Amino acid sequence: MLELRNIDAGYNRRLVLKDVSVKIDTSAVTVIMGPNGAGKSTLLKVMYGLIRPVSGGIYFNDVEIRPQPAELVKKGVFMIPQGKRVFRNMTVLENIELAAHFWPKRFAFHNRLEEILIHFPDLKPRLDDLAGNLSGGQQQMVAIARGLINQPRLLLLDEPSIGLSPKLTADMFNKIKELNTGLGTGFVIVEHNLKTLLPLTDYAYILDQGQVVYEGSSRSKALDKMTASIFEKKVTCA
Repeated sequence: MLELRNIDAGYNRRLVLKDVSVKIDTSAVTVIMGPNGAGKSTLLKVMYGLIRPVSGGIYFNDVEIRPQPAELVKKGVFMIPQGKRVFRNMTVLENIELAAHFWPKRFAFHNRLEEILIHFPDLKPRLDDLAGNLSGGQQQMVAIARGLINQPRLLLLDEPSIGLSPKLTADMFNKIKELNTGLGTGFVIVEHNLKTLLPLTDYAYILDQGQVVYEGSSRSKALDKMTASIFEKKVTCA
């Protein structure tokens, strides 16, 4: 369980998150939603230690940890930021190898890679291709595969559907659910394509003006009413 307790955080002297508390099940798919400027991406960055909270704490299995990426990585948390984030002039394999911090033995890395590629059959024949020659959807899959290589308990994704067609977006979300089921990896996703994503998630948070206004099942009637209101606000990827 990754837990943020009573978090105040922001940029310079401007608070974006105000007394925010969340509990993330590392075996579930959790979505974070809200209108533009609600603090969704900021919350994700706090979860990964990229933004140090002004007050409050980060806990893993009830033990407080330092809000730094290195500490979160040790606990099995990894983040994929906005955009496809691949190195275009490196091969697909080289992109994945960049994240292989915990595999000093080559055979162990390749065993894990084979386990991941079962879920990414389109990438397997293209490991030696330059990542820049892949489609947008394939590049996003490379980024996700890279995030999975170290066997994280929890993978944080910030607007993974940016730049993808509706079909590729649906394919990617289905792949995330497949990975959650097949590998046991938990996901936290900040996303605006809610109609496509919500049916595949287990838990949801809604942020508004830097505060949590809903937490609970992704399938509750209360959430249905609140998401209808969010859609009316034309949620964007902020």
